[in-house]
Amino acid sequence: MPRTTWLAALAAASLLLTGCGAQAQAAPAAEPSHVMPDGSVMPGAEHGDHGAHESEYGPSEAAQMICDGQVVTAVGEILGVDAAPVPSSTWQEPTFTCSYDVDGAPLVLSVHDATEVAEGEAHFSELQGSLAGAETIPGLAGLGMPAFSTGDGVVGFLRDGKTLLVDATALPDGLGASGTKTRDDVAYGTAAAVLVCWVEHD
Repeated sequence: MPRTTWLAALAAASLLLTGCGAQAQAAPAAEPSHVMPDGSVMPGAEHGDHGAHESEYGPSEAAQMICDGQVVTAVGEILGVDAAPVPSSTWQEPTFTCSYDVDGAPLVLSVHDATEVAEGEAHFSELQGSLAGAETIPGLAGLGMPAFSTGDGVVGFLRDGKTLLVDATALPDGLGASGTKTRDDVAYGTAAAVLVCWVEHD
């Protein structure tokens, strides 16, 4: 994606998410499922409230934002649909995943929810190295964070040890209100929306 397109997507995400922090606090928390060692799935509510982050009980508040509040609204705006797709989420420690069904094709957001920065940095580097064509996002478009794009719909960012990955490879091109957005446009715009929300919520 051209750098100018990345910056335009970032600007659009910032406008979409004005007041994100306040609205995210007011919105109900996402209800992730928890995959147990025996393969059974336990609703997140059965674990109760265990604070901002106790990984053995569930994902952090920041991770859950990918499936909640203003991020859901922003995804709808980025895709150019009248109503945002209803997301579904799963939690398999240490990764929280949120999937948006877009006419039968998934837009998948995930957060590797590391509790230690060094662990998160190692995961990010390994992930980037494992993805074909993953190149560092340069300059302002990288938002001052380690970031990469595969160019075909996968974008990753690292912030505070947490890896945000957006995978739009299953979607068609020609999305958005103008019908001109590529999968990479959607992936980057969605990632930018989440990051703006994280920053506002700090």
